[in-house]
Amino acid sequence: AEGVQTSAWREASHAEGKSTNADSIASHAEGYLTRAAANYSHAEGHTSKTTGEASHAEGFTTTASGKYSHAEGNTSVASGESAHAEGQKTAANGINSHAEGLETTASVGQAHAEGQKTLASGVNSHAEGLETTASSTQAHAEGIGTLASGNSSHAEGGYTKAQGSYSHAEGD
Repeated sequence: AEGVQTSAWREASHAEGKSTNADSIASHAEGYLTRAAANYSHAEGHTSKTTGEASHAEGFTTTASGKYSHAEGNTSVASGESAHAEGQKTAANGINSHAEGLETTASVGQAHAEGQKTLASGVNSHAEGLETTASSTQAHAEGIGTLASGNSSHAEGGYTKAQGSYSHAEGD
């Protein structure tokens, strides 16, 4: 441990900076008020925390709680196993999910949300753009204000809705 009020509690752990804690085996905490609380995890920045095994949290108030997860940016959370959240106020909650941008959420397995205020809540779904929602299995919503709510549906453009299974809506 090095710095001010740092603690490295377990074997092969390392804490550096100010008020950092490396609580687990081979964990690493650096910066200010960071905590690496899971084995093989790494927390860095300001008030970032890891609780998932082999997870990585970096930036400002980020949390990596899923096993093998990665959270980066500002107030991002990666809670799903092998999930990745990046940007500001993003959440990757499903296993293998990915959320990026501003206020995006990938809430289930293999979901991908990107852009601003997007939601991918269907398994294997993809929401991209501004205020888009892909809420069903294999759904894809892109553009602005689009909704893909049917299984394997695709909505693109501006304010379109693809609500039936295998449906496609496009335009303004």
